[in-house]
Amino acid sequence: MAAAHEDSPGESSTDPDAAAAHEDSSATAADAPPEDSAAGRRRRRRRSIRLLHLSTTVLVAALGAVVGILLTPATRVDVGPLTATVHLRPSFASETVLLLPPVGEIAFDTHVAPVSIEARVQGVDIDKAEALFYSDQGLSDLTRTAPEALTAAAATNAALNALCGAAGAGLAVGLTFRRVRRSLIAAGGVVAVVGVSVAATSVTFRPESLYQPKFEGLLSQASYVADIGQGKVVDYENYRDTLAEFVGQVSALYIAADSLPVGMDAENVMTVLHVSDIHDNPQAYDVIEQLESQFAIDLVIDTGDIISWGTSLENELLSSIGDLDVPYVYIAGNHDGASTAAVIADQPNATVLENEVTEVAGLQIAGIGDPRFAADDDSDAGGWREGKEAVAASGFQLGETITDYDREHPEDPVDLALIHDPTQPEGLLGRVPLVLSGHMHTSNVELDVESSGTNWLTVGSTGGALASGGIAPVLQGDDPLDLTARMLYFDKETGDLVAYDDIVMGGMGLVSVSIQRSQMPAEQPELRIPEEDRTPEAPVPSEQEVEPGEGLQDEERVTPTDPSSPLPASSDGGAG
Repeated sequence: MAAAHEDSPGESSTDPDAAAAHEDSSATAADAPPEDSAAGRRRRRRRSIRLLHLSTTVLVAALGAVVGILLTPATRVDVGPLTATVHLRPSFASETVLLLPPVGEIAFDTHVAPVSIEARVQGVDIDKAEALFYSDQGLSDLTRTAPEALTAAAATNAALNALCGAAGAGLAVGLTFRRVRRSLIAAGGVVAVVGVSVAATSVTFRPESLYQPKFEGLLSQASYVADIGQGKVVDYENYRDTLAEFVGQVSALYIAADSLPVGMDAENVMTVLHVSDIHDNPQAYDVIEQLESQFAIDLVIDTGDIISWGTSLENELLSSIGDLDVPYVYIAGNHDGASTAAVIADQPNATVLENEVTEVAGLQIAGIGDPRFAADDDSDAGGWREGKEAVAASGFQLGETITDYDREHPEDPVDLALIHDPTQPEGLLGRVPLVLSGHMHTSNVELDVESSGTNWLTVGSTGGALASGGIAPVLQGDDPLDLTARMLYFDKETGDLVAYDDIVMGGMGLVSVSIQRSQMPAEQPELRIPEEDRTPEAPVPSEQEVEPGEGLQDEERVTPTDPSSPLPASSDGGAG
């Protein structure tokens, strides 16, 4: 028994399998990861909670900072004659943007930082601006003071952004987590981020970017507000000169506009854009779209020659009319065929007038298409000898239509008439207070024509007559034709024209844009038909009588028969 008892412990201590199992069990317990233990799970949970609190705090602080920065007021600054506001905003677009209401904006890729510097011109002191141009010392003073003024305004607004952003972040975190320390850390972090961003903007600022502008609005149709030394080596010294000159050019733009909004209550004014002679230039539709968005236009009037050769390919461009958000009233020019008028009439916002009167945007408008068709003629030569009489006849026919309408509607007579060619005015004089026309490719205004009480406004080519001789001056080394349009302001109650703005942009990429305001006389003379302009007994050949709303077929219109013959001096003057 004693032997057996002694053997048992010996077997237990010497059995290799049992010993190995015991060692494995001990090793497993000793090597077990902390995560599998209760303490490890608690530590992991605490790390997750801390991470969640940190990410939530950062998110709440960021949202609060964004709200605070968005509520940061702009900083007001006077730069020469300009009164502007400067605003720094967080943005993925690292640029400086100059807003020039209502003519658009210019952006410069000036720095590398998630900050957008926005400067908005609020107004221009016209007297100071004019003094700037007439004073030899004015530009040098502006060169000295403009950079400091803008820099100080930007620095002030950066500090305001930091304060407002910190306040927003601290308040958001404090209200959410009720922890003062966490709120102070969030506010300090925002101040640090704003400071780093502003420092990065300052360090990476590139003056040469001022020569690489990007345009929006009306200014997108001009190459630049001014030609300010393209190709020069740029450093901080001539940057000051560039900035001063730029401010001067912006001032010049506003001098040209000079109190751009019409001097009446906007609620009582209707704004009409008059365009003509687009001649296939797609840029004209960009101009119309930009003017419509910048000036809150109520109506667009087009007095013809929207194309040049009458092809289906040209008609494809006309779908741009339907993209406008305002009514579009059109009459055919001598280059526009029946198919063109039909395509325009199919646009949802368009009205085509053919010897008829219609009300659009509160105005009674009469119009008639050109009785000639010259789709295959360059319009710089012949064929208008027979066309002259046809134009005069169409004017008389529209005049009679207006007279009949006014007789039937004495309380609401015709406000204006549309005809393409202004060279034969007799049929409309004394019958309507205002006539709009095109055709000549140059603008003209004649008030109270022949003491008839009729004002006649002809606008130049909104397309620079691109496909109708407009490219010829460029090929000859001369300047291209300007792109022109005219803004008309009507009194909504009376239908009277009270003011107009002539808008001229350099064609083919020339650097220019100007807006010239003109006021109409306060007193409108009474309509009186001149004795020599009485309607003839048979003013219109029977084959050219235009049924209201129908128009003439192309084959019924007068076509130039000798396009190689030069025009007589008394005729169109080579217009298209």
